[in-house]
Amino acid sequence: MTRFSAFRFVYAVGWRERRGVLMAYLALLAADVVAIGGFGLALRALIGAAMSHDSTACVLAALVASLGWAMTAVGGSIRTNLIMLLAEHGGTCLDERTLRAAGRVQGLADLESAEYADRVALLRGGADLAATYAWRLLDLGTTLLRLAVVLSLLVVVAPAMTLLLAALVPVLWLQRRGQAGVARAVAASGSDTRLAEHLHALLTEPGPGMEIRVAGAELWLRELARDAWFRLIHRQEKARYAAAGLVAAGWAAFTAVSLGALLVTVDAIASGRARPADALVAVMLTLSLCVQAENAMTTIQRHAHGMHYLDALIALEAQPGRAPHGAAALVPGELRDAIVLDDVAFCYPGAKLPILRGIDLRLAAGTTVAVVGEHGAGKTTLVKLLCGLYEPTGGTVTVDGQSLGAISAHDWWSRVTVAFQDYARYAFVVREAVGCGDPAALDDLGRVRLAVAHGAATGVVEALPQGLDTQLGESFGGVELSGGQWQRIALSRAFMRRDPLLFVLDEPTASLDARSEHELYERHMAQAKQLAREWGTVTVVISHRFSTVRAADHIVVLAEGHIAEQGSHTDLMDRDGMYAELYRLQAAGYLPDATPARIPSGARREEG
Repeated sequence: MTRFSAFRFVYAVGWRERRGVLMAYLALLAADVVAIGGFGLALRALIGAAMSHDSTACVLAALVASLGWAMTAVGGSIRTNLIMLLAEHGGTCLDERTLRAAGRVQGLADLESAEYADRVALLRGGADLAATYAWRLLDLGTTLLRLAVVLSLLVVVAPAMTLLLAALVPVLWLQRRGQAGVARAVAASGSDTRLAEHLHALLTEPGPGMEIRVAGAELWLRELARDAWFRLIHRQEKARYAAAGLVAAGWAAFTAVSLGALLVTVDAIASGRARPADALVAVMLTLSLCVQAENAMTTIQRHAHGMHYLDALIALEAQPGRAPHGAAALVPGELRDAIVLDDVAFCYPGAKLPILRGIDLRLAAGTTVAVVGEHGAGKTTLVKLLCGLYEPTGGTVTVDGQSLGAISAHDWWSRVTVAFQDYARYAFVVREAVGCGDPAALDDLGRVRLAVAHGAATGVVEALPQGLDTQLGESFGGVELSGGQWQRIALSRAFMRRDPLLFVLDEPTASLDARSEHELYERHMAQAKQLAREWGTVTVVISHRFSTVRAADHIVVLAEGHIAEQGSHTDLMDRDGMYAELYRLQAAGYLPDATPARIPSGARREEG
């Protein structure tokens, strides 16, 4: 997409959605051009009639001049309101294009990049401004036509004043140069904008607000936000001062040229080559010329952010919409052999060391595989590689012998279901918050209820005022759930898909107590066995609680980015290695304290 095609898109939306409004707007634009010409001619006739003492001609010329002036003034106000109506639809469609372009960025590494975040920061909330800018460009075109009319009249009454056209060139060029500097400053402020908005969200949203108040971090965070806004404003302020200086220089040159042209006109009148009335008309037209040029500058300045938005949207749409995979192979109907990782490595962009290296792993069809390890071992990264959200930077991943890189990303994702530990909290009605796990079945209440049952969320839903039709999220006037209840909704959403080849549960019970975790895990294992029988589904469970993974068919222990051990629970305990050590340490933490009297009862009462 180019800027021209973006403008054409906005105009096409206006023609399709608001044709009557658009026709009225274009009619007013045409009337404005005619009005300025009529005003100039009527003014010249008025002065000539006054000097010849023709009262009838004076009245008629005055009426025409008044009508032209009124049409210009009132028409401008009406056009502003019509632009607002046209921009509403155009802005909505630009927002849709923005979301569609963001959806094409399928690689998770691209979504997590700072460049993408900067573009999104510019795009957020800018669609209406961009659409308004597109329509204001038509106003700008009309302004240029008015300038042409004024210059044509000047050719008739004061030819020397046509030098003002040349004088406008440096004004426009310097204006454009100044705005280019402002645009660079706005683009360079992307990281500070994101930081300031992030800090604003932290300081105003209820979730982080509790922790911030308890920790006493509010003042420090406010200072960080203030510094970010100061850097942002200071950078843009310098650019705007520079732009203002360039514009002032342009207008100074214009003033010098207009003064010289006016003196030439006065000399022509003094020598009898022009009529005295022409001098007054020339002055009035020159003032009108200045007003038209200033209006053009104001339009460019006021809606410059709309251009920044369009540039960011153009860059986003131009970004390769590559999926992490191609489309040379078909996803199998059911898993018959295994998902195999062969010497897989992964390094995050910009990182010096890989987060995973030398991963050799075979996930046999129909098995339940548990991945355990300390924080930072690479468990979630491994899962994202299996899901095709990242491409390995080394090695290969195959599905029943076919390279995962040869399978269409969307085809693979259609056979994967995931419950991530960083789950989304959809502030929808419950049936939508669950059903969007498989949008094709969003309206299938039977599927939704079954998914709720598999996710152990039946009790949560039954306790809500309108059951599945209950609106969630306090910010939308709905019910706010606890962390554990939100997690059950997220787990239910994962169970919407009926035929997955890969079922991933990433810390699925992190917000639940031990008893609820055990009950939920039993449900998961029963569902995993059924999916294994029907589709050969591989179920991958990531958990930091070893008691929940001991029943898995295969356990993988990650440490410092590589597989330290793998095997069944019995094998790993017999091996007495890292898994056995971590298992015993965690089991010891759940043992009842055998010596509760170590703290005297009196001391306990005092503490209470």
